[in-house]
Amino acid sequence: MAYSATVTKTSTTISGRRIYLISVAETEAATGSEFEITGLPEICTLISYRATKTAGTGTTIAPTGGATTGFAASSQNANFVISAAAHVNESTRVPLRLTGNKLVVRSTPNNATADHSISTLITIAEGVA
Repeated sequence: MAYSATVTKTSTTISGRRIYLISVAETEAATGSEFEITGLPEICTLISYRATKTAGTGTTIAPTGGATTGFAASSQNANFVISAAAHVNESTRVPLRLTGNKLVVRSTPNNATADHSISTLITIAEGVA
């Protein structure tokens, strides 16, 4: 099987600000697998990022988000880097500046085998929160 990511995005308005609720289901994910969340505002804030490795030979994931496909995690194109864990629950507010109104994300399992399933819930707010 090949890598697959199903991204579902809904939005609502709270106190005049758009809030985006994103659900992602990845299968056959490997270290370099990327998914895109499109239709976001250029300036926004990552409110929460929760992800769980539900299957695969790796023991942890270390999510990273960037502005462009193939971004380097140690470059100015990286928007966030989350510490490795089997279950990630990050709620530090991170300002994002997106290129082309999209966020590119890698779950980054700790081994290169393409056999990981990962479930992710992301909350993003419009503007700087």
